[in-house]
Amino acid sequence: MKNTQLDKNTVIKEVLNCAIESIRTVIPIEAQVGRPTLLTESFSHHAIGVFIGITGDLPGRLILEGSEESFSRLGTKMFGMPIEGEMVESFAGEVVNMIAGNMGAALFTKGITIDITPPTIIVGDSKISGFKQAIKLPIAFQEAGEYELVLNIEKG
Repeated sequence: MKNTQLDKNTVIKEVLNCAIESIRTVIPIEAQVGRPTLLTESFSHHAIGVFIGITGDLPGRLILEGSEESFSRLGTKMFGMPIEGEMVESFAGEVVNMIAGNMGAALFTKGITIDITPPTIIVGDSKISGFKQAIKLPIAFQEAGEYELVLNIEKG
């Protein structure tokens, strides 16, 4: 870790706080954030999941997962027009990319350096593994569905 003044737990806390702040900045709909859950084993994914790789002070992945219907409603609410079909996956990737970019900028002001990869969109059932630990946060948007934000922390 490049930033020796901040311990790993502080960095994790700041990443999660900045991710929530970024979601509230990028998505103009009130978000209800639930309690975080620590994951130490693989977990299953059953919907649309957008993965953004994170490098730098806290290597890992940021994942936002939600149903196709939820992402469609969210896009419709944000843009005022129906988001359907292949556009739902494209919208999901772009909105998570905006959240991760905003999060990176917010973390930089706190002395934490990260870089992000382009989004990877996974649709359907899959198993997520290969991480040391993960923190899962449930997020709900009024009339735009329920989601899970997961911060995977790489092994090592």
